[in-house]
Amino acid sequence: MLSAIATTTTTTTKMSSSSSKWKSDYFECNNASALRVLLKMPNANPLVRRERHETSSTTRGGKGGGGGGKRRTYLMEQMQKGNSATVGELFLSAALEERTRKELLLARDENGSCCLHYAVYGASAESMKCLEMVLLECERRGERLDMAVKDFVDGSTPLILSAFTNDTFVIEKTLELTRLNGQQDEVLYERDNGKATIAGHLAQRARGNEGMKNVLAKVIAYAGPGGCGKLKRGEKAYLMKKKELTGQLSELDCDDLVFIINYWRLGNLLNASAMTEKKKLIEIILMATP
Repeated sequence: MLSAIATTTTTTTKMSSSSSKWKSDYFECNNASALRVLLKMPNANPLVRRERHETSSTTRGGKGGGGGGKRRTYLMEQMQKGNSATVGELFLSAALEERTRKELLLARDENGSCCLHYAVYGASAESMKCLEMVLLECERRGERLDMAVKDFVDGSTPLILSAFTNDTFVIEKTLELTRLNGQQDEVLYERDNGKATIAGHLAQRARGNEGMKNVLAKVIAYAGPGGCGKLKRGEKAYLMKKKELTGQLSELDCDDLVFIINYWRLGNLLNASAMTEKKKLIEIILMATP
């Protein structure tokens, strides 16, 4: 009896050690071919997470800072790293069941960030390539990931999070992918837990930054009359929202304001003198409030 118990204990210990070794190899794997082998192993568990006491030397965040929370999945880390080869292997591997693949895509860390947030955390051309690849692959499969998804801590969508990278390429690429995912009209109006829209976050960073001003102008233009705050005459919060939009517009140069006016097809209200009068240009934009 005691011998049987000892044998069982030894076997369990070996299995635990084997699983621990597989997990370590899995999270340190940055090669598609090696990943393919790992996923075929008997003790493979693609949904395993990094626990609080486990750290990674390669996922300390891109320009977005922090790199998310604990209990990260392998997919989250690889998208943040911008490793399109391993991310692609997770989609193509015959060793993964479709249910497991979907769980990886929808998984959240302890802060509520998903793989979409992690791609933005990476703040690189490579991580954005991963984001685009995942969105397009899901579309090809007749599915759609939610670009309006918010984390639990700040209520940030991937687009709002992109503002914190202070990288206009990342912001514009996230905006483009949100549009291609068919959610631009929804995501532009989202507010985080601090009640700020993407326009609000960009306005905080626009002063003295021409690139950020251009992105802010595009965001307001794409949102349409009323801006990202959906300003409407007669609503209870009209004065507060008008002040919010006026503040955002005040951070822009005349050329940016003219861009918004022309995008909204209000060019007939412009004249030579108004083209260089910032106050007048803002008045024209506010006149378009529905």
